[in-house]
Amino acid sequence: METIIRLENLNLYYDKGKPSEVWALKNVNLKIEKGEYVAFFGPSGCGKTSLLYTIGGIDIDKITGGSVVVNDRNIREFSNQELAIYRQMGIGIVFQQFNLIPSISALDNVALPMAFLGISSSRRREEALALLGRLGIENLADRYPHELSGGQQQRVGIARALANNPPIIVADEPLGNLDSENANKVLEFLKELNEKDGRTVIMVTHEAWSLRDVGRIFYMKDGEIVKVDEPKTRLMTAKSVSSYLYRELYPELGVSETSAVILANLFLRGYSVDEMKRFEFFLLRRMAGEMDGEAFKVNLDKPFREGGVGLWRQKAEKIARSVEEMIERKKEIEDVCEELERNPATPLYDEVKKIGDWLIEDYAGIVSDIQKIRLEEIISERIQNVISAEHFKRILNLSKGKFGLGLSLRATERISEKLEAILVGNGGLSIKLSQ
Repeated sequence: METIIRLENLNLYYDKGKPSEVWALKNVNLKIEKGEYVAFFGPSGCGKTSLLYTIGGIDIDKITGGSVVVNDRNIREFSNQELAIYRQMGIGIVFQQFNLIPSISALDNVALPMAFLGISSSRRREEALALLGRLGIENLADRYPHELSGGQQQRVGIARALANNPPIIVADEPLGNLDSENANKVLEFLKELNEKDGRTVIMVTHEAWSLRDVGRIFYMKDGEIVKVDEPKTRLMTAKSVSSYLYRELYPELGVSETSAVILANLFLRGYSVDEMKRFEFFLLRRMAGEMDGEAFKVNLDKPFREGGVGLWRQKAEKIARSVEEMIERKKEIEDVCEELERNPATPLYDEVKKIGDWLIEDYAGIVSDIQKIRLEEIISERIQNVISAEHFKRILNLSKGKFGLGLSLRATERISEKLEAILVGNGGLSIKLSQ
C-alpha cells in the first residue's frame, strides 16, 4: 500500500520553557496508508487531538522535533502559502464543536472554503447543495446554525470539510455533541467516505463504541502511542479495547481496585490519602466476599488508630448502606449486560427505572416527570454505551430548554459518579460495539 502520512520522531510542546510547559507528543512514529480508516484512541489529555491537529497543519509551529510527511512532503518545511493551500485542499477537518459561522447560512458555511480557491459563486452554490444533499439536509440550506439541531450542524460541518474534495478527512471527537441517532449517522457516513470514496479517514475519540468500523487503532497514553492494533471484526475490536482499558491504560489497577478507587473518591472527599487507602482495603474485601456487610460497617466506624477508617457512626452507616446497594445494583447490571449480549434490543424499562430512582433518591431538588423520563432515556443509553460518561454528565447539566435535565454541577457529579461506580468492571458496557 501507498503511505500517505508518515510521522517520524515527532515531539510537540505547549508553553515550551514556561512553568506551564506540557510535553504533548513524545517521539511519535507512525505510518498511515492511503485509503485507511484509523483512529487515535485514549483518555482526555493523552495527546490525540494534538496529533490530529499536527497532521491537519494547525499546530506546526509548536513542533520542536521530528517530521510530518504527507504525500512525501514534510509539511514542517512548507511556506505559509503552501501550508494554507494544504489546509484548504489537502485535508478536511470535522470539529467536535462544529465551528460554523453563526451569521451565514448552512449553504454559505459549506461554500466558504471554495471561495478561497476563487471558484465562482454559482459553482460554489451548486457544489455546496450537492454536498448537503449527500448528507440528507439540502432542505436546510438556507437555515442559520442556531436554527439547526446538533446532528444537523455536524452534518453541515462534514459537508464543509468535503468542500474542496480533500483526500484526507480528520475528525476530532465528531460524536461528542450528538445524541445516539445522529452519532450513528455520522459513523455511517465516515465509513462511507472511506469505503465508497476511498478517502483516508482519521478519527480522534475517547468513546470506545465509535471504533466499530476502523481498520487500525492507535492507542495513546501521556503523549505516546503505546499500542497499535488491527482488529478484523467488531468483536475483535471490543476485545482489543477491553485489553487496553483494563490492562494497559492503568496496568497498576485491576477492575476491582479501579472500582474501589472510584468509590473512595465518591464517599471520602476531603479525607486524607491514608484514610482513603484504608477504605479501599476494606471495600475490596467486601466486594470479594471476604467480609460481610456488618463487619464492613464496623471497620468504617472503628477509629483509625485501631485499624479502622475512623468515620463517625452516622456516616459509616450511610456509606455501608450505599455500598450494599451498589453491590446489589452491580449484580443487576451484570445480568442486563448478559441479556444485551444475547439480544441488544431487549427493553430495559424496569431495570432502568430502578436505577433512575436510586440515582436521585438523595437529590434535594424536585424532579419532574419529564425530567425522570429524560433521565431514564440517558441511563439506558449509558448502560448500552451509546453515550459516554462525559456525554451523560453533559445532558444532566444541560438546561431543560435544550432537552437536558437542568441539574446543578454538584448534583450532576454525584449522580454520574454513582452510576459510573456500578458500571466499573462490566467491560461489555464500556466497549459495546455490536449494536
